[in-house]
Amino acid sequence: MSTEKMRGIVIKEIDVGESDKLLTLLTKEKGKLTVSARGSRKPKSKYLSSAQVFAYSDFIIYTARKNPSVSSAVLIESFYPLRQDVKKLAAGAYIADFLNRHTYEGTDCSDMLLLILTALKKISEGKAEPLLASYIFELKYLSLNGMFPDIYFFYQVFAEKKEEILPGTVKALDYISSCDIKKVFNFNVSGAVLGQLKTARNSLSENLDDIRLKSYDFLCSLYQ
Repeated sequence: MSTEKMRGIVIKEIDVGESDKLLTLLTKEKGKLTVSARGSRKPKSKYLSSAQVFAYSDFIIYTARKNPSVSSAVLIESFYPLRQDVKKLAAGAYIADFLNRHTYEGTDCSDMLLLILTALKKISEGKAEPLLASYIFELKYLSLNGMFPDIYFFYQVFAEKKEEILPGTVKALDYISSCDIKKVFNFNVSGAVLGQLKTARNSLSENLDDIRLKSYDFLCSLYQ
């Protein structure tokens, strides 16, 4: 039996029984971790606010024979503005869903934690357009994991589509691949460049898997 302090964000929550939850955390100390949050759905739960998707908190995790469980939690940031705008919420949900799908327990997730925190902060504060932020997030994820190709790959992608890659697209892709995580969301693009970033994103999706996330489809549907 042991207790450990961890700082992390909830990227998935599942209701269990009448008042409990299973939380998937992305933590600085342990990477991805699934924990039980007993009684967290009760109105007077001491960690009600920390047992929700997007909640960034200091958790005390108690580990016994079974799954780790939350002993206590202190909320640092809830990113509440995401819940006040459907496009912001959809982008945040997709980003959390994406990381849950593409991160693994027992691996170093420190860059991924910084990436999602930066993305959610920019989106919630209105400093990054939600759909663009989701593309930047996914492309930066690929870059951080060594799956982002040379720029000439994208020239070939657009050539095969008989479309000329725009200078703004080239600049955006270069910026995303080389920029510091904390600054990677600090730009905007035209509608034409946004469309080409979507094409670039789609051309790299085979580097992940064939499962299409419903949260991504919903986000895209808001822009049709």
